[in-house]
Amino acid sequence: MMRKRRVKLIVALICIIVAQCIPVYAQVNAFKNRADIRKIDSAGTYKIELNPGLVAKSAKGLYDIRLFDNTGKTVAYALSNNLSAGNQDSFIEFPAVNSGPQNDTATVYISENVNKLNVSQLWVDLKNTSVNRSVNLMGSDDLKTWFAIKEDIQLQDAGESGKPDYEQSFNFPTSNYRYFKIQVNGKNKAPVKILRSGIYFTQSNQPEYAELPPVKFNKADTGKKTSIFIRFDEPYQVNKLHLNITAPKYYSRKVVVYTTNKNFDNVNIDEVCDTVLSSSGTQDILLSVKIKYIRIDIFNGDDNPLNVASVKAYQLKQYIISYLAGGHDYYVLTGDSLAKTVNYDLSFLKYCSIDKLPVIATNSAYKNPVYAIVNAIQPKHDIGLWIWLSMLIALALLSFLTVKMTRKIQ
Repeated sequence: MMRKRRVKLIVALICIIVAQCIPVYAQVNAFKNRADIRKIDSAGTYKIELNPGLVAKSAKGLYDIRLFDNTGKTVAYALSNNLSAGNQDSFIEFPAVNSGPQNDTATVYISENVNKLNVSQLWVDLKNTSVNRSVNLMGSDDLKTWFAIKEDIQLQDAGESGKPDYEQSFNFPTSNYRYFKIQVNGKNKAPVKILRSGIYFTQSNQPEYAELPPVKFNKADTGKKTSIFIRFDEPYQVNKLHLNITAPKYYSRKVVVYTTNKNFDNVNIDEVCDTVLSSSGTQDILLSVKIKYIRIDIFNGDDNPLNVASVKAYQLKQYIISYLAGGHDYYVLTGDSLAKTVNYDLSFLKYCSIDKLPVIATNSAYKNPVYAIVNAIQPKHDIGLWIWLSMLIALALLSFLTVKMTRKIQ
């Protein structure tokens, strides 16, 4: 009886192991393509740049992208490009300068405009206070002679923010003094605590592009129109086309861009943008398509056709942002036609400035070795191989115990 119970317990444990392994493998097994990420030494939040070839193999919108660690578990991430963060507000602190001993007439705080920037607004960070005081603002280039900038500025109350300090901005005519003196008037009254001063400036993120593989194209001049036919090997995400126009020297031409089929006929053709190319511009066409075939029509009117020597294509750099553990292997999978948009806990994003995150790259995309293949030969560190080996061993052990138990019953 004890032996039978032992056998049943072993069988149950084997079934549990197999049941836990199958979903993990099935999840990894559903994706067609894979790209590995180089191992990092230290844990932290990273921007993982997606290889254009991987993006080309992904669904439009990249909802089928998944990040895995070396145990086969999914890792939370956020999709981003450098434009998605929008404009970034940065604070430039003006270092405090020793203003000497305080007196019972006023609180004096002097800060240095090190680069002599043109300033029309100064932000001051104060410890919470609720007093009736006025502020005088002065400027100097030598810390000796001071000139009035603005007087009798009312000091604001801290309010109920729940924080121990607050900010107030002082607006004044544009000045570029080397030093600014903030004088909080209050004769025979306790001083207020000024923590720092400086300025905010808004920095607009500029688009960053990754160049796509060399473009295959040919062109045809028909009447008053030049058509350029572009072919890609994959349905790449295309956000910019650059036409290298070598002649004539001066021009201004209307351009219409279409996505089309491989025959470049008028079947299944869609207009994606119209613009103007001129000799005073950048020769760039901005668009957003994920396609293999593009047709560009340039309307020449009665002028000679443009001489287009070459065409280059670019994709906006795409990132996934995630917290990665040091010393682990990670990889990206994509290409599951049944994948849905995921909803992760992205609390790690609250503690970092996206534009300043370290960037790591994915390697070139290749076919996922375990995609829909039971007996695939796996890479050295592929989790699928170990899962299937474990399952085969478990099944062999289960068969052995079943035969042995049957013989004993007989």
